[in-house]
Amino acid sequence: MINYILSFMLFSVVIEEKENNYEYLDKQIELSVLNIKEEYEDFLKNSFNGEDKEIIIKKINRYLNSNLKGKGRFIVEYSLKVGVDPYLVTAVMLQETGCYWKCSYLARVCNNVGGNKGKPSCNNGSYREFDTLDDGIKFAINKLNKYYKKGYKTPKQINKYYATDKTWYKKVDNYIKKLKKDL
Repeated sequence: MINYILSFMLFSVVIEEKENNYEYLDKQIELSVLNIKEEYEDFLKNSFNGEDKEIIIKKINRYLNSNLKGKGRFIVEYSLKVGVDPYLVTAVMLQETGCYWKCSYLARVCNNVGGNKGKPSCNNGSYREFDTLDDGIKFAINKLNKYYKKGYKTPKQINKYYATDKTWYKKVDNYIKKLKKDL
């Protein structure tokens, strides 16, 4: 906001001192617009729905325990990079892993934070194993991003594609509400 006020003051001075110098004024306007665009792009990179990324990270880290403890920054930054709601991502992970308390066997041993099935399998079972926890987190976020791209952006919309439990979305919604609470 200060930049806008300073820009207005600058334009006022320019108009008074250089009334007939439109080329100079055009250049100043162009520079101000570029500055505003850069500030806006920086804001978009560092926020989600108008909320500062650092605040989101702190909120999310409050509820990550066991293996996911301290992974809020990674989760938020990767979620924002691909364009998925970091609260939704974290809520799904908490529901699927139990990392609100102590992470499930799948999360602890197989780095599977999304309840994802597939190969390579974890201990010859149907659930997928990941080399690192970060790989498991990225996979879970990318999977949710596929639903996002199809227009499914709420737990209720995603439920029938993600989980067999028809009340899964209610549990995820409860986690989202907890995560979003003020610090």
